[in-house]
Amino acid sequence: MRSGLACAGLLMLALAGCDAARTNNDAAASRQDDVALPAPVLEQLDTQPLRDRAQAALREQRIHTPAGDNAVEYYLALREREADAGVSAALAELQPYVLIAAEQSLALDQRDEARRLLALLARMDPHAPALPRLRDGLRVAQERADREEGARIAQTAPLPAPIAPSTPASTIAPTIASPPPAPQVAPAPVATVEPPPALAETPPPPVATARAEPAPQALPRLLRDAAPRYPLAARNRRIEGSVQVAFTIQPDGSVTDVHTVSAQPEGLFEQAALAAASRWQFEATSRRVNTTRTLTFRLPAQPNG
Repeated sequence: MRSGLACAGLLMLALAGCDAARTNNDAAASRQDDVALPAPVLEQLDTQPLRDRAQAALREQRIHTPAGDNAVEYYLALREREADAGVSAALAELQPYVLIAAEQSLALDQRDEARRLLALLARMDPHAPALPRLRDGLRVAQERADREEGARIAQTAPLPAPIAPSTPASTIAPTIASPPPAPQVAPAPVATVEPPPALAETPPPPVATARAEPAPQALPRLLRDAAPRYPLAARNRRIEGSVQVAFTIQPDGSVTDVHTVSAQPEGLFEQAALAAASRWQFEATSRRVNTTRTLTFRLPAQPNG
């Protein structure tokens, strides 16, 4: 129970955003010790060193990068050692961040990074609803890159040298007396009738057509809502704000392409809003819907006295 509470507390600290004052000499020294380890060495670490590395990675915002030295991989290694409720809860909280990073890598055509993040997501939850869609997106991006590479190679390939025609041996044609030319007969005159001038076609009168304005699409019904976590830095300084996010509701009801439209103030609530939006689930329909939603961060009123 204490282990689960400790992981959850550290997770809230890391995901809420770290103040600049947190990066002190002790954190820098800890970062030097937490160098990335190869997979065989990582598997040989005991439980407590793995837990220490995971907590240090959360404090320093190394959630899913760099490869081999991030909180997700350390928690995955811990989960393989022991069934700990705190570790499972930490991985569940980190999953939306891995999902958003994978979508951003695909949007930027960073296929290698997207492939690595998808592998992490599959280890965290093999049945994640977004996995099939992201794998299809990666496959389409790879096929497109292969076609472009093939076209580039075809354009830069040298053309084959033309084959010179063989020179025929010179022959002496026999001299043949040509017959006298036949007398030319003047052609008989042919009467031609000039066709009447074509009448200019009268364009058809314009037809007034009334185009009905399309009715606004009704949004799918929200089945599962997820409230954002209040960033610890904002809570300690008693700062309130709001974030407007834009996203796409897929036919299966999942939410993708989450990005920030505006934030007030900037740089404080965006990550919490994006993580919450990626966990929303809408009613399944037969279409994609693009929409926006505003998340408001308000502190509870302090009791008087």
